[in-house]
Amino acid sequence: MAPAAGPRGGGPSRGGAPTRRRDGNRSSNGTLGGGISKRRTDRDGDVSMDAPASGSTDRRANRNSRGSRGSTRIARNVRTYVENNGVDDAPSKGRFNRQVLKIHGLKSSKAANNPDGGLRGLIEFIERKASKDKQVKIGKRAMDGDCVWINVSKDDAPAVLHLNGYSYAGATLAITETEDRVPSTDGAANSTETVKRSKEAAEIRSKLESVLASRLHQKEAVLDLSALGADPMLSQMGIFQSESTAMKAFAALLVVLSQTYKNPRDKEESVQSVSVANNQIDDVSVIYQLALELPGLKRLNLENNKLDSISKLSKWKGQFRYLEELYLGGNEVVNQENFVAEMLSWFPYLRNLNGAQVRAPQQIEQYLKSRCGTPLDAATMINVRGAPQLTESFVLDLIAGYDGDRAAFAERYYDEESEFSLTTPSAPRPSHAWTVYAKHSRNLEKAHRTNRPAITRRLHVGAKNIADFWKHLPPTQHYAPQSGRWIIDSHLLPNVYDPNFPGGPGAPGMILTVSSEFEEADVSQNLFGTRGFSRTFILGPRKVGAAVPAGPAPPPEFRVISDQLALHSWKPRDPPAPAVAPIVAPVMAPALSPADSAALAGLRPEQVELVMKLSQQTGMTLEYSLLCLSGAPNWNYDAAIAAFAEQKASLPPTAFINQAA
Repeated sequence: MAPAAGPRGGGPSRGGAPTRRRDGNRSSNGTLGGGISKRRTDRDGDVSMDAPASGSTDRRANRNSRGSRGSTRIARNVRTYVENNGVDDAPSKGRFNRQVLKIHGLKSSKAANNPDGGLRGLIEFIERKASKDKQVKIGKRAMDGDCVWINVSKDDAPAVLHLNGYSYAGATLAITETEDRVPSTDGAANSTETVKRSKEAAEIRSKLESVLASRLHQKEAVLDLSALGADPMLSQMGIFQSESTAMKAFAALLVVLSQTYKNPRDKEESVQSVSVANNQIDDVSVIYQLALELPGLKRLNLENNKLDSISKLSKWKGQFRYLEELYLGGNEVVNQENFVAEMLSWFPYLRNLNGAQVRAPQQIEQYLKSRCGTPLDAATMINVRGAPQLTESFVLDLIAGYDGDRAAFAERYYDEESEFSLTTPSAPRPSHAWTVYAKHSRNLEKAHRTNRPAITRRLHVGAKNIADFWKHLPPTQHYAPQSGRWIIDSHLLPNVYDPNFPGGPGAPGMILTVSSEFEEADVSQNLFGTRGFSRTFILGPRKVGAAVPAGPAPPPEFRVISDQLALHSWKPRDPPAPAVAPIVAPVMAPALSPADSAALAGLRPEQVELVMKLSQQTGMTLEYSLLCLSGAPNWNYDAAIAAFAEQKASLPPTAFINQAA
């Protein structure tokens, strides 16, 4: 398939081949009149992003390439526009994650008589009221007449918009979203300049929209950003007179593109292929914004640039996780020995590299399976009236493991990155019944009275640390799931952290919440009672190559990412009376018959031991003991005992040793 380059007048062909001059010779740098590069200077030492081809002696061309006063002014306006719209050189600052809101009503409030017009009090009021779930901070703010502009993060915007209609100082607030920028706060003398800048920004935005309209081929879902230095509109605007302005303008183009769509899904469907060929790019960091704005690209063309090593592509490692086609012809990097192997490891869906097939669909499927293991899937779910089958198995293991062998349970389901924490009520009663838990609680209402390092220490990370901490908690005895005292709720999560692809888009996972009670016996404190609890787990893919836990059951295909235990109530009960063990005649397992030997032949030693143990405890034959254990989740012994108790009355006489004999 041809590289991702849409046709454009005067632009490169869809194949992205180097441009030929009229005399038939190739351009010395393989570009169309210049492009984006990190650094190039003319004879005077000025940075030039769009200089004429080497060898030119046309003085007028040299003068024009430096730009007239008019083009310099336009370039300055472009720089101002992109900076005021949050575009800077640091892609990690989340510069596009901001929202401007308008607030009306302050002018008619009692606070309007304050020296600052009530602005400070209003900002404090909004931050306080909006900070219920998390701390909300308002950035830039300005007031003009009855209108207040504030700048907040897009994550915090819903919490602030929720205050629409609230009363403040006797006035009702009206809070709405706006595409306007926060006005300058330099005073009324600058109002004319503010209006002038707004007009210039609107003009620049209109020009950028015009450039995008000519380069976006909607039918093919191709965005052609090749040879930007030769674009008449961009050249007129003087964008390529400096490296920083060129980078910011490129980012601004992508921001304007994003703002033309209602949501990311529409943008992803409309732009599946991008070409940035013939732009003299010597490091992808100058166009890093492409990975942030279009992470779901299927095809990417970087042909005929100046990428000479894999390190110049490293900024995109872990990005474009769904990229299927990549074109890098005309760059020295393709000659590096490990080039193909690196690209295959960076892009798990890559099947076409520089026009050659490097993976078949079946190979991609096998590769993903080998890297990611088996993710949690909707196929494991049953109807909404119950819990997923996977959940049922996990809950049974939770009951048996946490009540029995906590260290083995932690080894089986937790890894070095798993987290555990617990919380207790704010004012538990009676207090002496909560002492063992309260000193480990991460209750947020108590966080202000406790130093932060202590709160951090109460988050336990790693299977070994979690198991060691569990040793200090009292023994428990959960109710059986069949008791009707459990509420189990689980939902699939589309993207949880995947340890096999750090920095990737994530993998399917699950959030599981269980609520019930357990009996607790703290002999050291002489406390016996029943505690109510809720426990929330986030489950995700297990790391490929992780240590396999010991035991007869096969290792789980998932792990616990996060485990939070919330304790709600405590009801005392009398200490249990000393139990008198009844005298029960032992039931001896018979000598192995040829049929029994054949049935046990394919089992591991620990599985054979469990079968023999169940037979001795229940009196069942080895055959029925094997059936009972193999039907329990993960060969869970306690679950097999519970199943035997339920089905004992319906078992035939031949199921028991004495009858079978």
